[in-house]
Amino acid sequence: MMKINMKLNLLSYIAFFFCIFQFNTICSQTPNRFKLVTDSQQVSILYDKDGVALDSIAAHLLAKDIERVTGYLPQVTTDKTSISGNAIVIGNQASELIQSFSGAKNSMQDAWETYTLQLVKPKNSPIANALIIAGADARGTAYGVFNISDKIGVSPWYWWADVVPAKQKELALEISSFQSISPKVKYRGIFLNDEDWGLQPWAEHTFEPETGDIGPKTYAKIFELLLRLKANAIWPAMHPSTKAFFHYPGNLKMAENYEIVLGSSHAEPMLRNNVDEWDHDTMGDFNYFSNKEKVLKYWENRVEEAQNANGIYTVGMRGVHDSGMVGAKSTEDAATILNELIKDQRALLKKHIGNPESIPQVFTVYKEVLDVYEYGLELPEDITLMWTDDNYGYIRRLSNAEERKRKGGSGVYYHASYWGRPHDYLWLSTTHPALIREEMLKAYDTGADKIWMLNVGDLKPAEYNTQFFMDLAFDPESFRKPDSYKQHMTDFYERIFGSDVGAEISNLRESYYDLAWLRKPEFMGWSQTEPTRPTHLTEFSLDQENPDRRAAYQKLESKVEQLNAQVPNTQKAAWFELVAYPVLGASAMNQKYLYRDLASFYADQDPERSKSYQDTIALQQDKIKELTTHYNTEIAEGKWNKMMHSAPRGLPVYQVPEAVLPEEKAIQKYTAPVLAQKMASFTKTGHFEKNFPLELTGLGYSQRALQLTPVTQESYSDSAFAQNPVLHYELDLEEKIASAVLTLTAVPNHPITGDQKLRLGVQWDDQPVEIVNFETHGRSETWKINVLRNQVRTSVTLKNLEPGKHQLKLYVIDPGVLPDYFLLSKEKEAIPYTFPKNQK
Repeated sequence: MMKINMKLNLLSYIAFFFCIFQFNTICSQTPNRFKLVTDSQQVSILYDKDGVALDSIAAHLLAKDIERVTGYLPQVTTDKTSISGNAIVIGNQASELIQSFSGAKNSMQDAWETYTLQLVKPKNSPIANALIIAGADARGTAYGVFNISDKIGVSPWYWWADVVPAKQKELALEISSFQSISPKVKYRGIFLNDEDWGLQPWAEHTFEPETGDIGPKTYAKIFELLLRLKANAIWPAMHPSTKAFFHYPGNLKMAENYEIVLGSSHAEPMLRNNVDEWDHDTMGDFNYFSNKEKVLKYWENRVEEAQNANGIYTVGMRGVHDSGMVGAKSTEDAATILNELIKDQRALLKKHIGNPESIPQVFTVYKEVLDVYEYGLELPEDITLMWTDDNYGYIRRLSNAEERKRKGGSGVYYHASYWGRPHDYLWLSTTHPALIREEMLKAYDTGADKIWMLNVGDLKPAEYNTQFFMDLAFDPESFRKPDSYKQHMTDFYERIFGSDVGAEISNLRESYYDLAWLRKPEFMGWSQTEPTRPTHLTEFSLDQENPDRRAAYQKLESKVEQLNAQVPNTQKAAWFELVAYPVLGASAMNQKYLYRDLASFYADQDPERSKSYQDTIALQQDKIKELTTHYNTEIAEGKWNKMMHSAPRGLPVYQVPEAVLPEEKAIQKYTAPVLAQKMASFTKTGHFEKNFPLELTGLGYSQRALQLTPVTQESYSDSAFAQNPVLHYELDLEEKIASAVLTLTAVPNHPITGDQKLRLGVQWDDQPVEIVNFETHGRSETWKINVLRNQVRTSVTLKNLEPGKHQLKLYVIDPGVLPDYFLLSKEKEAIPYTFPKNQK
C-alpha cells in the first residue's frame, strides 16, 4: 500500500479546530488511511492508566472486536513506552495521555457524551501513527471507541443476536478528523420487565448459573449493548422472579464500571425494588398515611447505600407492584400525601447526597397518577415530568406550553412489550416503527428531551425496535421524513445480512409490522385478560379478509424460505433470531385462529372439511412449539436455552383453540360499504400550514394516515369554521339512501396535552357542521377495543341522500387527530374489519 503523509497542512489544521469549537455539528476533513492489521502492521491499543474503568473496558472490547474481524488480538496497554507502529489511543480529552499526543488543549469542550477522532503522527516517537479517541466524558469516549467497532463491521448485536462480522485479512480505515454531536435526548435507556418468561430463567439456568439470577455477568452484557447503541440508562428487572438489583453488590459495581445511569420504574421510588425488598411481615403496610416512619426509613437506607451511584431517582409513590397508592381514599387524598412525601424524599437526597435541584429526579405520570397530577401537585420545577404511553404505544399526555417552561423538562416511558389488560403482548415484538417515530417525535417536539425509556420486556425478540428507539432518541431530527423508518430498517438489515438480501429482509419485516398493525399475534384470539377470558372467533370475514390475511402470511413464509437459502451460514443464527422466528411465529399464530374460524363455520355443513381445518390448527400450534424449541436448544449451540417462551403467562390465546364454537358464528361476509376512501385521497385543502396535511407512511389501516397540524398547534374554533384548516372530498353516490352512517377511522391516540381533545368538524354538503371526538378516557371498554384492533372509529348519521355528486368537508379543530379513512354504509350494516380493497 502507498504510504500516506499524515501531517495536516495549515488549512486542514484550521478546519479541524473550527470543527472542534462547533461541537454541535458533525465535521470532517479529507480522510486518511489508518492501518489496523496488515502483513506489516498490527495496531496496539493504549488507554489512560488514570482514567475511569470504562476506558479499560472499552479498550479491551475494541481489541476483541478487531480480533473478531481479523483474527488478530491487539496488545492493550497503559504503557506508552511498550508500543510502536500504529496505535489507537483512548482517554478523556483533558487527560495527560491525550494531551501528550494531540496537544490540542484549545479543543476541549464539555458537550454531553461527545468525542473527537483525530489522526496524528507523533514526533520523535516509536509510535508512527496514532488514532486519538478523546471523550468529553466517560461515555463520550466509549461512544468514540464503539464508533470504530462499528466502522470495522462489528454490530452492536454481535452478542445479543449473534451477528457475525465479515472477516478481513487486512483492516484499514479511512479516518477524518471528526467531532461528534451530543445526543438530543439526555438519558436514553431500557426497562427490563416481565422477565419471568425469558431473561430471568435464561440467566438463571443458562448464562449465569453461578448467580442463579440476572446478576452482574448478565448486566455487563446488557450495559455493553447499551453503550454500543449510544444509550446510557437502565431500569433493572424487578419482577418477583428476580432479586432486587441491589441484592447482588456486583450489579451496582458493574453499572459504575460501565458508567450506566441507574433508575427505577414508575412503581419503585428512590431506587427501591418493592416487590423484593418490602417485607410486609416485618415492615407492615406500604402505606405512607399509616406507616410513614418505616416507609421513609426504607427509602433512606437505599439513598444512603446508593449515594455515590450515578442515579435518577423516581419520586412519588404507588403500590408495591404497579398498583395505585395504598391508603388514598380519593384523588385529593393522593395529591395531598404526594406533596408531603416528595418533600420528604428530597430531604433524604439533601441529607445524603447534596442539593436536590442538582440530582436527577423523575415523576412518572403513569396510569392513575395522571389524574392525581392533573388534580394539582406542588411539584418542584427541577423534577422531570415522565409522561407515559397507554401501554400500547400511544402517549397519554405531553407537556403544554406552561409545562414546557419547567427547568426539569420532561421525558417519556414507552412500551414495546406489555403485561396487562386488555391483553398482554409479551411474546413477539410488533410495535410498528412508523408509530414509534410518530409518537416519539411528537414527544420531542413538545419538549420531552430529558429522558426516554423503552420497556423491552425480555429484550429478545425486540432487537430491532430497541435499535430504532435508541437511534431515534440520539438524533430525532434525522427521522423527520415520515418514511425514514424504511431506510433505517434497510440499513439495519443490509449491514447484518449484506446488500444482496438486506433490502428484501427489510420489506419482509415491514409487511410483518403492517399485518400486526391490524391485529397483533397475541390478540388473534379475541380474548382479554385481567380477568382472563376465553378466546373467540375473529372479526375477519370468511369471504375476503380471512383468505387475504392467510395469503399475506403464507407469502411471508415463502419469502422466509427463499431468503433462508441466500443468507450466509455464518449469519443463520442471527437470521433466525431477528427474522425467521418472529415472522414464522406470527404467521402460525394468525393461521391458527383464521383456520379456527373456518373449522367452526364448516362444522355442520361440511364436517370433513372442518376436520381438515382442525388438523391445520394443530399443525400451526406444533409449528410454534418447534420454532421455539429450535430457538432455545439448537441455534448458537444452545446459547439461548430458556430465553424464548411461546406462551407467556399461559394465556388462552397460546393454547390449541377449541375448533368449533357452536354458540358463535364466524363472519361469512360484510356488506360492501357504499363508499370507502382514504383520508389522504382528498380533492383539495384550505388554510393548512406549509407542509400539512402530512401523510404518515405506515400508519393506520390505509398506511397513509394524516398529520393535520404541527404538534404544538393550539386548538382551532369549534363553532366558527371559516379559518379552520379543511379537507375537501368530492363523492359520487349511485343510489338514494334513506339513512346512512358515515364512519370515520383514525389512529387510536390521545390528545397531545391536557388542554385539548381529538375533535374534527364533519360537514356533508351544506348541512350543519357536526363535531366528532376520537378521544377515549382511562381504561374504558371503548379504549380496550381500540387498542386491540389498533383503530378508533366514530360516526355520524346522514338522512335522505340523493344519487349524484356530494361534498364532504373535514374541519381541523384539535391537533393530534390522525385520520385514516372513512366509510359510507347503510344504517345497521356492519362495516368490514379492514379497509376494503381496491379503494382510493
